[in-house]
Amino acid sequence: MRAQAALALLAATLTTAALAGEPAVIRATRNVGAAAAVADPDHPAWEDVPASVVSLETAFPGHPSIVGTAVAQQVAVKALRGSAGLAIRLEWSDRMADSARTQDRFADGVAIQFPRDGKTDTTPYMGGAGRTVNIWYWNAARNAAENLWADGFGTLARLPTQDVKAHGRYADGKWRVTFFRAWRSSEPRAVKLRDASAGRQPLAFAVWDGANNERDGFKAVTLNWQSLQWGK
Repeated sequence: MRAQAALALLAATLTTAALAGEPAVIRATRNVGAAAAVADPDHPAWEDVPASVVSLETAFPGHPSIVGTAVAQQVAVKALRGSAGLAIRLEWSDRMADSARTQDRFADGVAIQFPRDGKTDTTPYMGGAGRTVNIWYWNAARNAAENLWADGFGTLARLPTQDVKAHGRYADGKWRVTFFRAWRSSEPRAVKLRDASAGRQPLAFAVWDGANNERDGFKAVTLNWQSLQWGK
C-alpha cells in the first residue's frame, strides 16, 4: 500500500509540474542551407533564426543511487528546415566542457525526444504501452549523434538505422549542438516528421552536465511536450 501511495504521489507531482508552464513554440525557419548548417553550430545560417528559450527541471531519478539537482535550467532552441531535411540547434550554459567518459567521469550531453506518431498523448517520460518515442542523442565524448528508440523506462535501445547527424562546439561557457535528419527515414521506428498534425511536431529536451555527475536518468528535462511549428 505504501508503494502504491508513493507512486500515486509521484504521478501527481509529475503531472502538476508538467502542467505548470506553457509549452514553448519553436518555429522552424525555411532555409536551403539547413543541411550545411548542421556541421557548424556557428554557421551564418543560424544568425537570423529566432531562438525559443525552454525551461528545464531535474528529472525524477530512475535509480535510487542517482540523486541530486541538475545544473542546466534552460536551453535555447533554433530550427531550420530545408529541402533536404530538418536541422535543430540547442544552446545552453555550462561551466566547463566535459568530453571525457570514464568509470568516474561523465560527459556532457543533450537529447531531443519525439513521439513516433507525432501525438501529444504519448507520455514524454520515454513513451510506454506501445506508444514509442524516437530520441536523437549527442554526448561530448563522441561528438556525434545516436538514433535511439524507447517504449517506456528500461527499454532504451540503439536503432539499426543511424541516419541522424550531430555536431557540438563549446566556447565562452556555452555548448552549441546541432542535429540534422532528412525528412524521410528508412528506419520504421523513427519519427515521421512529415506526419506532424496541424503543421506542428511535439518534442522534448534533456541536458546532462558531466561535471555534476549527471548520467542516465539524472538530467535536466522538459516535463511536457514542446511544439515545433513548421510555419509557411
